[in-house]
Amino acid sequence: MKHIPALGLAALLCTTAMPAFAADYVFKIAHTNAADEVQDKGLQLMRDLLEKKTDGRATIEIFPNGVLGDEAQLVESTMLGTLDMAMTANSTISNYITDYRVFDLPFLFTSIEALSDKLEDEEVYAAMETSAETAGFELIGVFSSGIRHIMTKEPVASIEDIRNLKIRTMQNPIHVDAFRSFGANPTPLAYSELYGALQSGVVDGAEGAATNYTGQKLYEVAPDFAILGWLNMTAVLFMNEGMFAGLPEDIQVALKESGEEAAVWQRQYVDDQEKPLLDALVENGVTISHPDPAPFREAVIPLYNEMLETDSQKALFALATED
Repeated sequence: MKHIPALGLAALLCTTAMPAFAADYVFKIAHTNAADEVQDKGLQLMRDLLEKKTDGRATIEIFPNGVLGDEAQLVESTMLGTLDMAMTANSTISNYITDYRVFDLPFLFTSIEALSDKLEDEEVYAAMETSAETAGFELIGVFSSGIRHIMTKEPVASIEDIRNLKIRTMQNPIHVDAFRSFGANPTPLAYSELYGALQSGVVDGAEGAATNYTGQKLYEVAPDFAILGWLNMTAVLFMNEGMFAGLPEDIQVALKESGEEAAVWQRQYVDDQEKPLLDALVENGVTISHPDPAPFREAVIPLYNEMLETDSQKALFALATED
């Protein structure tokens, strides 16, 4: 942010397009997805909204594709206040905001629409804001990373086909335990290393959404895509709570409104993209399979009791799942 010393980014800033106007507040936001992927497009909309709401007094600079570090590094930089905002997978930030582990539970939401309905519930969102503040963060928005499936080098037609396969997962205990429950050999790995790991045989497959499977061209090294919907993944945009508290009230309001409005649009955009992406993957030679999800669902039932450890996690789970 312009008024607060940031990381040593001089070399990066000289290659980053600056706003045409002289904004008072320039917030640096980093994420690890490719430029113009669905998360990035949501942030682009947030930038436009923020500029409009503040009459050009505030804007954001977006650093995509992990140029400022992997997701764990982005969280640490935000905690230190050397990066203004970061967007990471829920599975990364939930290692810090532990109540958010609720949203890592497999098969919790069957559609992005169902997830959005809960995120737009004032009581649910307020609870998420409180959880973030307790952990030292300010929640700016909850975007979507899509519904997660399984990419492999050989077709997966049933749960038996995944047994003993080395499947890359995020560095998150619930993800690891879920794939162990499926009978696979979960292999936590940074996303930036996945293409090479698939290419070299370090892993046999990975879990992911159609968006990043397409955006990172992972189908080139894992041409089989099993539609499972094992996780409805959120992408959380957050800020250091102390840094946020030091902003003028009108900038605080504009940031929150812009983040939440952009997130609503982005979640619908992700939903709209799924079928066209799958059609395009088939045209690129990808084999699409549809294994029966029932055995997978049954395998992870014990995780619900094991992973909800605290009263606040149980309270958020109750809010997120009540009719």
